[in-house]
Amino acid sequence: MKKSFRIIKFKKNKPVLQVKNLSKSFDGRPILKKINLELYPGEIVGLIGPNGSGKSTLYGSIIGQYKVESGSIFLSQKDITSKPIHERAKLGIAYLSQYRSVFNMTVLDNLLGICQISIKETDKQKLMVEKLLTEFNLQHLRNINANSLSGGEVRRLQIARTLINEPKVILLDEPMAALDPIIVQDIQKFILKLQSYGCGVIVTDHQVQNLFEIVDRAMVIGEQTIIASGKPKDILKSEKAREIYFGSYEN
Repeated sequence: MKKSFRIIKFKKNKPVLQVKNLSKSFDGRPILKKINLELYPGEIVGLIGPNGSGKSTLYGSIIGQYKVESGSIFLSQKDITSKPIHERAKLGIAYLSQYRSVFNMTVLDNLLGICQISIKETDKQKLMVEKLLTEFNLQHLRNINANSLSGGEVRRLQIARTLINEPKVILLDEPMAALDPIIVQDIQKFILKLQSYGCGVIVTDHQVQNLFEIVDRAMVIGEQTIIASGKPKDILKSEKAREIYFGSYEN
């Protein structure tokens, strides 16, 4: 698909997420060194790099899965570096795993179960469920067990479910992986839909073309740090990024 329109135009006013000089190692082995990034409300940023470059570690550090050695993480200008994972989720950070992380129950109950935890009023719970079922083309699947869904259907359900807590930031881990080309186009449209919610989105994928079609800008991780950042066309011109990740990739 071609990104021929924007649902909303994000403004580079105040970043919703800031990572400043973040470093992380495991058993003395450095994984991330002095990572800096900013994400704005309504912006979609691609995160790419070789296997083992630290993408998952960066995600884990942002959501609170890992404690960092140094550096700071800010959400809406508030320091959340020492906050545990559940508090970061309440404050507005959502994470979508690359795996089929759905409950063994109907599509409707997958949504309603989270709504019952997050929303007090029963009427509002039902309104939220119906809204998400409609917006993510899940109404016809509402009574189907989520374990019976296709790959693309599971992705739609997972993306819809992340919106229940009204997140400010959504981290998507390879949401287009292992999907047929026509389904990839479908998921791209639903990722773009997140802009209408004002969410800042970071998304990873190894299929660079699929990613570049929907992002505002991208970052390349290599050698434990961000080696290139900018518009997709500029990223492809980076000698360091081509050497470490793209090789002879042509747009």
